[in-house]
Order: sequence, then structure tokens, then C-alpha cells
Amino acid sequence: MSKNTRLEDDASIYQPRKESSENIKLKNMPFKKKLSYLWDYYKIQGLVIIAILAFAIYVIYEIRTPNAEIKLYTALINNTIHTEVWEEYEETMMDLLELDPATSQVYFNDIFYYNGTTDYAMNVRATFNLFIASADIDLVIAPQSEFINYVNLGILDKLSEQLPTDLYSSLTDKFYLSSTEENPKVQAYGIYLTDTKLFKDHSIPTEGDPYIIGIAFNSRHKENATKFIRYIFKEE
Repeated sequence: MSKNTRLEDDASIYQPRKESSENIKLKNMPFKKKLSYLWDYYKIQGLVIIAILAFAIYVIYEIRTPNAEIKLYTALINNTIHTEVWEEYEETMMDLLELDPATSQVYFNDIFYYNGTTDYAMNVRATFNLFIASADIDLVIAPQSEFINYVNLGILDKLSEQLPTDLYSSLTDKFYLSSTEENPKVQAYGIYLTDTKLFKDHSIPTEGDPYIIGIAFNSRHKENATKFIRYIFKEE
């Protein structure tokens, strides 16, 4: 007796696939939920990327300060200032914040370069997003072309909610103003750094793409971030 091996027309393999792809899932998520999703499901892969990009810096840092907790972490995007200058500012902020080097640290991280190959830039961006998702970053310094994206993605906090009244009032002519999908009202999310001593004396000029500083929405050390902003705009 012959066997019927043909599947019925309504067999499950012939039905349209209704499951959303990973990309569609992520595309439809709000940014903050997207960060949480990436951190929950891709943290292992992300940590591998971070290790590859920052291994040497990480090892040196751990050897120098194995028990130090970072009290101010600044992500420098496409940095144009020499590392030695940032190291001097790290020391200055340690003194200003009255931190004990045995237990605390200020860190300006300049590994975030997006100007390499496409794959490299994607990996660096993924690393930055993971640092944001894990609430490691307090301040972001980036060229305007990148800063705009961070504002639109909801990465940066409204300065009106973070800066003291006197500091906020003194910087109004330097604000980067924008609205977002979540906050349609125009707000100050960043401050142009062009006129600071730090950038006038040490930064390589970037024609038409000035650098801006902003506070991460989930920063753990917003008070220290504010003190750094006050310092660089009052520095002479």
C-alpha cells in the first residue's frame, strides 16, 4: 500500500511567518526600552566588544587604581584633545571634588572614535550604547553632528532640571536647544564648548561641527557633572 507523503496545503510550513525579526522589534521600541533590551540580551557580546576596544586601557587603569570607584565618567566622542590634557583635568577634578585617589577616580574616556571603518564604527557605537545602558556615563562631549542624534534618542537630560539657577542663567547664550519626540517643547540639552579655555587652547578646530557637552539622562553623579561644567566655563 502506497504512503501519502505530500503535506496538506495548509501545513504550517506553508503559512506566512508572522514573527517579527529582531530588527523590527528593536525599531518599534522606545529608545530607553531598546537600551534595556540590548543590555539584557546582548550584554555578553557587548562586553566582548568592549574588551576588544578598551583592553589595554582597562588593564592599565585597573593596575593603577584597582579599588577606585569612578565618581565622574565623561565619554569623549571623536576626541580632538590630547590625552595628556584630559589627564590634567582628571587631576584637577579630583582636587575640586575632594576625592581620595585610593577610593575614587575621575575618568575621561577617549576611545569613542566613529571615523574608522564601518564595522569599527558600529562596534564603537555599540560599546557607547552599552555604557549608557549600564548608567556608567555621566557626561557626553561630542561634535554637534553626533550630539544631535543623542538628543533625539533621549540619551541626554534637560539642563533646566540639572544646572543650578545661577549657572543655567550664565550659559543661556551657549545652549544647544532642541525638542524631542518625547518632549516636544524646545529645551536646552547641551552647551557649546567653543569659547571655553579647554577647547580654545587645546582642541583641533572642526569647521562647522562644534563640540557640545551634555549630561546623560541616567547619570549616577549629576552633581559632579554639574561641577565640571561650572569649572570649565569659569576657567580663565
